[in-house]
Amino acid sequence: MDTLTVIHVVISLIGILSGLVVMLGMLTRQRFDRWTIVFLATTAATSATGFFFPFHGFTPAIGVGILSLVVLAIAGVARYVRHLAGAWRWIYVLTATVALYFNCFVSVVQFFQKVPALKALAPTQSEPPFAVAQLTVLVIFLVLAIAASIRFRVAPAVILATFFVLGVGSGQDANSGRRLTPSEINVIASIGAGAGTSGVSGIQTRVLKGDPNKAGLYTIQLTVPANTTIQAHTHPDDRVATVISGMWFIGYGSRFDEKKLKSLTAGSFYTEPPNMAHFARTGNGTVVIQITGYGPTGTKYTESQ
Repeated sequence: MDTLTVIHVVISLIGILSGLVVMLGMLTRQRFDRWTIVFLATTAATSATGFFFPFHGFTPAIGVGILSLVVLAIAGVARYVRHLAGAWRWIYVLTATVALYFNCFVSVVQFFQKVPALKALAPTQSEPPFAVAQLTVLVIFLVLAIAASIRFRVAPAVILATFFVLGVGSGQDANSGRRLTPSEINVIASIGAGAGTSGVSGIQTRVLKGDPNKAGLYTIQLTVPANTTIQAHTHPDDRVATVISGMWFIGYGSRFDEKKLKSLTAGSFYTEPPNMAHFARTGNGTVVIQITGYGPTGTKYTESQ
């Protein structure tokens, strides 16, 4: 094989392997941030390098490469620009899965072209063995897409509720009244530790009103896993918070100090004044807190994380 082919194959294999890791993350509700970067970058590079091979006219491979770059661009926007907010969460799951499928689809074609035993079974790739192989790959990815949507908290019912019942997204009218029961809040698609949070891995965020990144009032609900420690940090805006469930331990100061923590049970209230350092932790159970502030907000640590 020439140098270009070797590079293309290696990048493709890295894209597939990292994509499977990202898919595993979706199935286990983990973000795998670094693996996601590797997957999106190498899968895009696989499609891009494919255009450097000699070709005569438009071919299916070129079509797949173009489609792959399009869905990867959408996945990138959903993941890094829209931060998986609202409908962008299921858009990311769908486009990431399709991009990985395209990569595997082309790999199957290459296997039947390059592996003698497989080429003997389907020399023109119109024979039943090739069709069965591609159908099997398609079915596997359909199952993975459905499972990932459910496990990554973007089941069809959630998507419909997000669009038509709750109105989450950029088209929401900030001046309209809003009344949400706990069950209605639970179907709002959650994102990771985004704006307005401490940024600690594992925290899930639901935006109930406004946008923490923009000027204006916002309310976010955070789900903090058990045994999580949050080092001292500040926020620029004036915030108030309520503990919805669980036992929350919070204190004020520029460094984490267990002695300064106060335990707050469900229904408790506390404040986070502008630029006042505070720290917190959970105990053996998950904690849900609800914070209201005036954006744009941010987070600045006063000690190392």
